[in-house]
Amino acid sequence: MQKSVPTEFSKETIETASSDADTPYRDFVNSREPYRSLLSANPWIKTPKANEQLVWGEGKYYDTTVARKHPYWKNFSLPKPEQDIAALRKDIHQWGYCLIKDALSDQQNQVIYRRVVAQAQAEREMGIAYMSKAQQNLWSLVNKGAVFLRCMTHDTEVLQAGLLIEKILDEMLGIGWHHLSYLANISFPGCHPQGMHQDQGLAGSYKFLQAPILVNTVYILQDVNEVNGGTLIVPGSHQRYIEGNGKFDKIPPPINLEAPAGTIMLMDGRVLHGGSVNRSEDLRYIITNSVVPPFIRQQESFHLTISPEILANANEKFLWRCGFQASGTRSMVEGYGYYGTGEPGDPNGAIVNARLAMDTGTYSRVGELTPGQSPAINPTLMTMQKKHESKRHFAQRIVKDIEDRSN
Repeated sequence: MQKSVPTEFSKETIETASSDADTPYRDFVNSREPYRSLLSANPWIKTPKANEQLVWGEGKYYDTTVARKHPYWKNFSLPKPEQDIAALRKDIHQWGYCLIKDALSDQQNQVIYRRVVAQAQAEREMGIAYMSKAQQNLWSLVNKGAVFLRCMTHDTEVLQAGLLIEKILDEMLGIGWHHLSYLANISFPGCHPQGMHQDQGLAGSYKFLQAPILVNTVYILQDVNEVNGGTLIVPGSHQRYIEGNGKFDKIPPPINLEAPAGTIMLMDGRVLHGGSVNRSEDLRYIITNSVVPPFIRQQESFHLTISPEILANANEKFLWRCGFQASGTRSMVEGYGYYGTGEPGDPNGAIVNARLAMDTGTYSRVGELTPGQSPAINPTLMTMQKKHESKRHFAQRIVKDIEDRSN
């Protein structure tokens, strides 16, 4: 029978000792930066509540226009649609975004646009659409059209600038990045604006000043402008964030993105941006593909979301980009992946094998074991180890050495 628990471990004692304690990380954890400093220095950027009437003509952040018409920005050389990779690198470093001209051919753009429009309408009709005051979000495009799978691997047959986009992403995040999310954002007439935010805000108060830990690839499927809800962007705001050591002082006003259909925008995850008000009579469609280093958990749980049929036929690059290549530091299944490199096609970390077994209902997990007794059903881990772990001989050699020493 267990002896009495020391009073130091009781809830009451712990709470009493913690009420006025000088905890070393409290200020950092509770700082709510960078948004606290952003709102303090720029009260005009406060997000309107969902039931609040929008106000025009008083300098609110959503009451703006495109750069060439904006009194503050019209004389700046902001990014324009471009195809030269050197110019694109310069734009995204200086301004936090770049615009890739004709990244999608007219035909490629139309294929994607029609698929998004049809899917979004069908989800609204079924009553399963994810709606907010700002937009409809069309999640899990990975299951909703073959063209999206190919875009996620930057297949040039469906995305003619695919190789260029992938090169810039590799340069910004390192070669092993994976997809955080891949969804369509649909703003409707009269929608509310989103609050201005950093997509890299998923890291909370952690700053990551040296380089972004998130980059967005935004597919512009229609001409966008200040009328139909071109994305709000504060050009260069990532640099102000860096200069402020993770905080913001006064910032310039945002602009509405202006770009023709078929353009793709790459955007640094530290840039302040937000969904705009759609003042047209039509729906506005874009796709946002966010990618991150593999140490960041995905927003969309691709391990659970992707259909079995797609996984069974997926190529190595697709599986890699969706997080199905484990290593000793991430995504292991019962230890399977410990010998993995995280590289595409490495069987030692191909956790898609576990997911496919789970889909068939045949996956048996390792439970409580007793020496000298075999479980009623051998765990699936044994089968995967024998079939896929080419580095298993290391473990077998060490086990044999331990047994020899104990005999």
